[in-house]
Amino acid sequence: MGRPPSLWLWPWSSLSLRQTLFLGAGLGILLPALVLTYFQMANRFENEVNLRVRAPMLQYAEVLSRGVAVAIWNLDRGVATELVEAVMRNPDVVSVTVTDEYQEVFVRRQAPGVTEGDILREERDVSYNGVHVGRIAVEMSSARIQRELRSDWVKLAAALAAQVGVSFVFIWLLFDRRMVRPLRELQAGALRLARGELDQPLRWHRRDEIGSLAGGLDKMRLDLGALLADRDQKNADLQHELTERRRTEEALGFSQAKFAAIFNASPVAMTVSRMGEDFPLLDVNTAWCRLFAWERGVALGTSGENNGMWRSQADRSSVLGTLEQCGEIFLQPVWMQRGPQQAGFLCEISGKVITLGGESLLILAYVDITAKHQYEEDILALNTGLERRVGERTQELSDALERLTAAQSELVRAEKMSALGSLVAGIAHELNTPIGNSLTVASTLQDQSKAFASEMARGLTRSRLEEFVASTQEGAGILMRGLRHAADLVASFKQVAVDQTSVNRRRFNLREMVEEILLTLGPGIRKTTHTVECAIPEFISMDSYPGPLGQVLTNLINNALLHAFEGRQHGRVTISAVLQGPDQVFLAVQDDGLGIPEAHLNRVFDPFFTTKLGKGGSGLGLNIVYNLVQDALGGSIHVANTPGLGACFTLLLPMDAPVTDA
Repeated sequence: MGRPPSLWLWPWSSLSLRQTLFLGAGLGILLPALVLTYFQMANRFENEVNLRVRAPMLQYAEVLSRGVAVAIWNLDRGVATELVEAVMRNPDVVSVTVTDEYQEVFVRRQAPGVTEGDILREERDVSYNGVHVGRIAVEMSSARIQRELRSDWVKLAAALAAQVGVSFVFIWLLFDRRMVRPLRELQAGALRLARGELDQPLRWHRRDEIGSLAGGLDKMRLDLGALLADRDQKNADLQHELTERRRTEEALGFSQAKFAAIFNASPVAMTVSRMGEDFPLLDVNTAWCRLFAWERGVALGTSGENNGMWRSQADRSSVLGTLEQCGEIFLQPVWMQRGPQQAGFLCEISGKVITLGGESLLILAYVDITAKHQYEEDILALNTGLERRVGERTQELSDALERLTAAQSELVRAEKMSALGSLVAGIAHELNTPIGNSLTVASTLQDQSKAFASEMARGLTRSRLEEFVASTQEGAGILMRGLRHAADLVASFKQVAVDQTSVNRRRFNLREMVEEILLTLGPGIRKTTHTVECAIPEFISMDSYPGPLGQVLTNLINNALLHAFEGRQHGRVTISAVLQGPDQVFLAVQDDGLGIPEAHLNRVFDPFFTTKLGKGGSGLGLNIVYNLVQDALGGSIHVANTPGLGACFTLLLPMDAPVTDA
């Protein structure tokens, strides 16, 4: 049944004719323009989204699915993070999520503060050599495009408002003269008709639509006079008819509320029984017939005691006893029987005892929860299995972490032993020259002594004696210089070896310690075309751990020689130090090489990060440096970089190192 005209026309009936005409004119101008503009804007929005959001999103998903495959395979979150952060530079990107084959988050980046705009999502599988290793999801927002379109909407609205305003002025003048004023005169005549003043006729001299309306009103004035006589009789007849219809509708409503609303309109299986000894069924609804697979005519008049719908009579007695005692029951689980010789099912029964027409009735509702019960049991079994699998996976991850930690410790130890081996080889090479020279001089002196002994047997001249003494003194001097140089090398090697293989604390001169390190690294440095300079004042003295500090400097120098001067013939590494207050020293290792790429600058201290994998780089050198400076020496290390002009590692160390067990 439709709504009465007085209700659905109420917003328009409250407007005057002038307002209605103005509103119609405005809508006639605005609606076509708005509809056309809407479709244009919608088409433009769709094109902008496809061009600026969907196409880049598909491209990012494709590039990332290829780029992160190796990173996921190698468990290199750093590379994957670089790729993801490169994509996140697009302001339309909301989030990028990379998961592994176990659907665990490998890398995730999400733009902060994204609260508006439609979110578009693209997912791709990540495969490495044909093997599924993970999945990538890229989400982008159309918020910027929507903001631009809103700005265009504002400009369009201003233009339309100006157009409507000009139109309203013109329409106002036209309608006021030709329609509003004549209609007011007709309104006054209509009011006279409403007051029953039927003796004054309505006249209009113009032959237009308003003139026709005036003629119609005058004819209506004449017809009203004839109709008024029949009004009272018709009103009496209508009142009698309305009374009879109301009585009929009330009886029909009660019948529908009793039967249709309670039973047939309910999706829940329901029964009505008479309270008594056997509780016979008085009525059942269609849902109950479907649930129990019974015909309605067969079920009526039967009792649950003998119709077989209760699997256990003990359950029936319990439910009925509760109802007789409490008057209601709520969600009682009971096993029921579906039809003769059919499977049973678990049912939740709710019911209440009511009094209707002086008769006590029992209303019961039945809900089949067999599937729900089975789902709950399956979920419990699944949870048990998941807990077991999670425990097994956790144990596997713990074992893998222990193996990884042991491998890292072994690599660090091997790195230290490799550095000591290089030190031994270098010292051996350095000792070879002075010891070889000393051996040559000693053999020469031996030959000259034998010749001098032979000449003494034949007779010795003074000039020959003087010549032998001079050559012996010269040889002894050469021999002493060579042996002294060898002794200095051995002493330096001994001190450096003791420092690098132990963490003994002692007071030392910083310049002398650095020169000893450079002396031991001399053979390796001379194999290159680069130089290492020491620019440390002689007065700086430290009470610290020379072994860890020496290993730090060795690793920094070797790192510079390996990475800084690629493609260059001559490079320089400078080691400098200045006092920083009364109790700290600022130590810098500066090279004039190629510098460190910005993308690598924040990862140089990460373990196993190297750009020379398989070419002499292990990825542990700077990580060992970072750990020794932070833990053993109690200081801090930073790296500064100017691409093309070199890198500088700066260490801020205490003059008196903290006590440590490292």
